[in-house]
Amino acid sequence: MILILDCDNTLYPASTNLMALNDAGIAGYITNVLGIPPREANELRLGYLRKYGTTIAGLMAERNVDPDEFMEYVHSYDVDSLVEPNPRLREFLLAVNVPRVVLTSANRAHTEKVAQAVGVLDCIDAIYDLKAVDYIGKPHPHAYEKVLGDFPGERAVFVDDRMLNFPPAHELGMTNVWVDEGYHPPPSDITPALSVFHDEMRSLVADSDAFVDFTIRRIEELADIWPQVVEKVER
Repeated sequence: MILILDCDNTLYPASTNLMALNDAGIAGYITNVLGIPPREANELRLGYLRKYGTTIAGLMAERNVDPDEFMEYVHSYDVDSLVEPNPRLREFLLAVNVPRVVLTSANRAHTEKVAQAVGVLDCIDAIYDLKAVDYIGKPHPHAYEKVLGDFPGERAVFVDDRMLNFPPAHELGMTNVWVDEGYHPPPSDITPALSVFHDEMRSLVADSDAFVDFTIRRIEELADIWPQVVEKVER
């Protein structure tokens, strides 16, 4: 068995609102680096999110953007002042006797910064960032298959905050744990692009029993349900 964790809004609470900085970085790249006016940039992002699932996937497919340059620009903000250590999560990860990996659509540098701030970097056995999955990130099945291919024959527990990422994981036989703090950003922080994530969650949540096995509010609560998770995986 392996434990696959998302990074952003999973290793730390969504109420940290780090995604507002992430969103600003993406908008800034499109406007300042690609030279696209803000109104057009918003429409571009909306189209890419709906068509490809992520902005960078659309920028790579249609604008030939260098993904490493994009990621470095977007994730240039500091996380230490916003993300707090989580000793309970650290204790849990040290105790579980399974490979612990992170599968993220961010880059490795950002993932390491977040994991270090949370206090769990040394608990992570492998990081699969966007580059590690050939720049074909979640929710594309390739991202999950890339991880599973390194652990042949192992069943996986998949922990994420984005509802869209669960149906492909379910199809691949993973046991899914949804981290849903129930956080709603202030209206001033909800850009048109971020509204796509809220819309997709609302459209999928009614059917989530078909592909979400467990729901927790915060990642450290995984320790509380771990025996039930293991039981389900081993059935």
